[in-house]
Amino acid sequence: MEVFVFFFLSTLLALAEPDELDVFSREGEQISIEDVEEPEPILEEEQTSSTEREYPERIYKGAEWLGSSPEFIWTCWEVMEGLYIRDYKALMTTLDNAKANHPGTGVAPTGRALMWQVMMLENFDFKYEKQYKVAFDVAHDELKKSLKKPGDEAWEQFLLGAIIGVDAIHLLRKEEFLSALSQGFDAIRYIDKAKELAPNFIDSRLGDGLWLYWRSLIAMNIPGFASFADQRKEGIALMQQAERDAVFLRPAASHALTYTWIEERKMLKAESTALRLYRAYPTNLINLQLLGRIYLYRGNYPQSEKTFKKVLAIDGKNERVHFYLARLYLRWRKINLSEKYINSYLQFDLSNMHKGHAFYYQGHIFSRQKRWEEAKKSYQLSWKYAKVKGAKERVKAMDQRIVKVSK
Repeated sequence: MEVFVFFFLSTLLALAEPDELDVFSREGEQISIEDVEEPEPILEEEQTSSTEREYPERIYKGAEWLGSSPEFIWTCWEVMEGLYIRDYKALMTTLDNAKANHPGTGVAPTGRALMWQVMMLENFDFKYEKQYKVAFDVAHDELKKSLKKPGDEAWEQFLLGAIIGVDAIHLLRKEEFLSALSQGFDAIRYIDKAKELAPNFIDSRLGDGLWLYWRSLIAMNIPGFASFADQRKEGIALMQQAERDAVFLRPAASHALTYTWIEERKMLKAESTALRLYRAYPTNLINLQLLGRIYLYRGNYPQSEKTFKKVLAIDGKNERVHFYLARLYLRWRKINLSEKYINSYLQFDLSNMHKGHAFYYQGHIFSRQKRWEEAKKSYQLSWKYAKVKGAKERVKAMDQRIVKVSK
């Protein structure tokens, strides 16, 4: 189900007004929840207990729910934690250990595939596609073979559904929609089987929460889409449960909730959730870029700048943050800096969608500088590459400016 969320989000992105918040709901559609800072979720004690058990309590719960050994669940948890921490060198060592200690389980190649995906999502690019596809194919084959053996079936079904779902999202980003939908159906089948085998495994409910929330929102905003009851509150509750009680996906649930609070225009909740993730994972670039955008939306431009610059301090080769810096400086009316960063962003190898949105903001910059001809060309390119909403109207507006100046 998660895959369909991302499929419709891709559709909505094309319809979204780029001059507004990066949200799809209309003003006034938000659910009735007070916008206050989100408290720390109440978690079970994460330290080893007074009986000096070897692992945190969640590991034993996960082992019980999935019918696996605590040592195996701990290895899987270390892989996921390595992804959140973003210490890729240490993660490679963890993956090598997982391969040596748990051969044929699919854990090591799945971790590698997820690592390459995270590295690509930090930039919204496809630089590591070859490495990702090799890891994905190995993980897929290992998990299919492992399913034929007794033991760990619930976990294998969940992991297979998860990695196929990730591949579906990857195909969506490449705009291979039919292949993505086919993968999506497969992912749902495996996840549903995992839920049947391990009904108490909380991590599976994150996908249900995402589905209920975004399906409701999409039905409210896409003409002709099937009508559904508004179950956004139920979806949020499931995401919050995963944030509190999941074995592997607590940070992922917090990240999903951050996007949800932005969509609901609950910026205090969004900021406090992203800040909590930042304190736990200060080098996670995906969360840092989202936190910088939240500061931008709230008009805290100095803090937004500081946050985006942290991204470049951690990874000087990050490309996507140039786009966010250009948007920040445009709103901050630091036009020369905005032009500098949008031009640097356009030098990268971008997808047509990202190129189209970059040209749209470049048109805004030129318009602010009263460079009407250049602004018109940028808006035309915006429409050419991505059919960005508003680009055609901007071209007409620039034509009017040009005529007025020529008189």
